[in-house]
Amino acid sequence: MSESPWGLSITPPPVEAAELAAMVVDAVRHRFGVEMDLTSDTLPFLDQLAIEHRKAPGGVKQLFASAAGAYLGETLRRTFGGIWHLPDPKSDPIDWTVRFLSCPMAIRPIALGHEIFSHKAPEEPILIVAPKLVDALENALSAASPVGEEEYYSFSGRFDALHLVVDVLSEIERMAARQAKRPPKLYGPEDPANLI
Repeated sequence: MSESPWGLSITPPPVEAAELAAMVVDAVRHRFGVEMDLTSDTLPFLDQLAIEHRKAPGGVKQLFASAAGAYLGETLRRTFGGIWHLPDPKSDPIDWTVRFLSCPMAIRPIALGHEIFSHKAPEEPILIVAPKLVDALENALSAASPVGEEEYYSFSGRFDALHLVVDVLSEIERMAARQAKRPPKLYGPEDPANLI
């Protein structure tokens, strides 16, 4: 097994996503002398660097937002189990998704990186959930503690929110499996928007 964070005993990310995320790893190492390890503990360094890059020229800011989104996506994928889905290797990174294995959910992490930088919601949804679970998820999230704008537009804050979402949807799947006396389903390859 490799010592690299990209080579752990799980399926590696697509080269395109790994290269984008590696830009953040290099930037944080250069700025703070910290080695990013694709865990939630490193996200505060990403948040600090993001604050500094919000005033960067347009192209630099856009590239950093994409790289930060890729890093968050890979951190989520490794933490909760999932796969990257690139519609086409040459597709716009905004359209890349991370699909989770324990629940019918996907996120568009590059789009999320841009939302965190711009403080504007994108036209297309960032969170994609099987339609049958939307109401249950909305009910669970409405009971959660509200967060301020600064936390909402941070990579650490979004990780925490998505952790809650994965937990809720995974528990719904576990309960459905117990009720049907079957093992929990393994999701991932399918687009959650198409699951009924």
